[in-house]
Amino acid sequence: MAKVKVILRTDVAGLGEEGEVKDVAGGYARNYLLPGGMAMPATKGNLKVLEQQRSQIEVNQEQHRVEARALADRLVTMPLDFPVRVGEQGRLYGSITASDIAERLKSQGVELDRRSIEVREPLRALGTYDVPVRVAHAVTGHLTVTLRDQNAPVAQAAPPTEAGPEQLGEDAVPIGAASVDTVVPAGEIAPEPLGGDGQATAEDTEEPAV
Repeated sequence: MAKVKVILRTDVAGLGEEGEVKDVAGGYARNYLLPGGMAMPATKGNLKVLEQQRSQIEVNQEQHRVEARALADRLVTMPLDFPVRVGEQGRLYGSITASDIAERLKSQGVELDRRSIEVREPLRALGTYDVPVRVAHAVTGHLTVTLRDQNAPVAQAAPPTEAGPEQLGEDAVPIGAASVDTVVPAGEIAPEPLGGDGQATAEDTEEPAV
């Protein structure tokens, strides 16, 4: 198939960044890049304009990279959970596709082209998947996608047990606080397991003899 030269007017995932000149298939240019405003023909006039705008394009490229890296970082904090119908032998009714993932992201305020979600084939089994997402030409983020049986109970964490003064040693530091000598980030402080069953025994409650 004949190739044509185009100038990218914006970043195109898997192809290049704004301002780059690329050789692409004629059909790809006519049916997708040019109508979508993502590229323009690499004519002499357009190439001359490109050189005049090179400095501004480089500024735009760096801004796009910063935004793309921020989005990639955000995706890591957005695990997606899909309750699905499961039949005999664990077989799913239907599957989860890139379009399903894109729709779920859109509902959470993130709009991405489904073609940037790199799911080679629909997800058809229960489990947790690491799904690459190309947020820009040179920046790839990752999504955690979990498929679970919609009828299976969802595990819930047990409520934390509050320790009373009698269960803390003299040198103990309450959770969320730091000692005078050592400052520990709150996120790194873990509760110590409590000894016994937390119940007072008869010996503990016996009144002292008068």
